[in-house]
Amino acid sequence: ERVWDAVTKPEQLARWFGVVSDMDFRVGGAIQFTWENERCPYPGRIEVIEPKQHFAFRWPSYAVSHPKLTFATVPSTLVDITLEERPEGTFLTLVESGIASLPQPIPTEEVYRDNKDGWQACLNGLLAYLQSQEV
Repeated sequence: ERVWDAVTKPEQLARWFGVVSDMDFRVGGAIQFTWENERCPYPGRIEVIEPKQHFAFRWPSYAVSHPKLTFATVPSTLVDITLEERPEGTFLTLVESGIASLPQPIPTEEVYRDNKDGWQACLNGLLAYLQSQEV
């Protein structure tokens, strides 16, 4: 339950991921992410909620932070988080899909590399946050 709360509650997401300025916690609900060093907010949409097991949201790609790129429909990727209870603790899997199908001129290799590094840093932050909350 601690890991589920850390990935779905705005006040806890802010501790390891980014500030969630607004979240309508339901499938189809809006979610807004903000970061100090980014053009913000990043608006997203919740796609899946399976309590304590699966949370997914879709958010705009690289194009949001590059205002010179314009598209009729903002390209997005899907961030899919699954949790599995194991004897040694909760196993978290995070997959961001859709990067390879982003339209040109979005540099998909750069987006992949940046997001991969970004997610690794975020997951390290999540682990540190959860360890700091242990009793």
